[in-house]
Amino acid sequence: MGSLRHRVRIAALQILFEVDATDHPIDVVYERRLEEEAFAADGERFLRNLVFGVWEHRSYLDRIIEEAAPNWPITQMPGVDKAILRIAIYELLVDEVERTPVKAVINEAVELAKQFGSDNSSRFVNGVLGTVVMRYRSTSEES
Repeated sequence: MGSLRHRVRIAALQILFEVDATDHPIDVVYERRLEEEAFAADGERFLRNLVFGVWEHRSYLDRIIEEAAPNWPITQMPGVDKAILRIAIYELLVDEVERTPVKAVINEAVELAKQFGSDNSSRFVNGVLGTVVMRYRSTSEES
């Protein structure tokens, strides 16, 4: 299941990056990505939850990112880093369906940053998410 979720997060990252960088409609980009990569029903459900959940809550997520990384205005942040952070923070703070453990969310985000970001992306993503977890999640929720 872990590799399925990793593939789903990669697809979510690619969809959200494209929609943010262009004016392509999110539903069109989402459907095209689904045609390119056949996910099982639970993978497709997870992808839909991530993509549309992140997109719907992006102004809230961006505010959290800017509070956690005040030296990096969201408008100047690399698109890949922004998409990775949006997905991870959505999973950590907003998603009521999946309840992915904190460590798993952070590890996945750091892996995506290593795979798709710049040389400094993984350290940046890890630092921002560490700050977010300290500020917004109580220690009793650690898992």
